[in-house]
Amino acid sequence: MKKPIFYCLIITSTLTVGASAYADPALELAEQKQCFSCHSVDKEKLAPSFKAIAHRYSGMKNVDFKLEQVVMKGSESTAYHWGTMKMPTVGAREPVNQEEAEQLVQWILDQE
Repeated sequence: MKKPIFYCLIITSTLTVGASAYADPALELAEQKQCFSCHSVDKEKLAPSFKAIAHRYSGMKNVDFKLEQVVMKGSESTAYHWGTMKMPTVGAREPVNQEEAEQLVQWILDQE
């Protein structure tokens, strides 16, 4: 009776560990930084989808730095970079450092 339960536990733990090993760290970071409060991967919500952002900036040179600044600092106080919605500033959302911004922007641009 104890053996089947033991084997079930081993199989369950292996599947759980295996699933987390294949999880996308950038996706997890986007969830942690609450990016999905306004964005989604493929549908417009309060803000454009990540696929739409990737499509708009596809092929542009040196766009990474610009997008990283928006991810870290939010929209400039007087400028809209996408429609009439502004990216919240640092005090209004989870802070994102340079390394995290680079990871998020690369992941977003890979969504196209």
